[in-house]
Amino acid sequence: MLRGLIILIQVVLLIMLLRSDFAQYFLEDAQATVGSWFETVASVPDRQKLSALREGFLYNNLSLQPHQTDYIFQITESVEQVRHFNSLYCEGNDKNPFIFGANLAKLCSDISATTLLVKL
Repeated sequence: MLRGLIILIQVVLLIMLLRSDFAQYFLEDAQATVGSWFETVASVPDRQKLSALREGFLYNNLSLQPHQTDYIFQITESVEQVRHFNSLYCEGNDKNPFIFGANLAKLCSDISATTLLVKL
């Protein structure tokens, strides 16, 4: 009986402690930190796919100018930028001042071969 009463008192004190402003602030900060860790871990496969796309395209097109190479690095920074590029220049047939002709066709082919365009 005494053991049960002590456990009940400990649970009540723990609830009171967790409801305090300091505990809420501390837990909110910890939640933000852990959340950013999970976001980083979740984005690893996408970053690997972006890197493979970038490296595969640049390895097969060694004749690109420096500004074209910089542009490839820029559009392969995130999945959203690749999707935007694909919708604008591959599917929309808009003119691209940096990548054009066979290079644009090859990049569009490489993008469509990846799973980056699949929205979950």
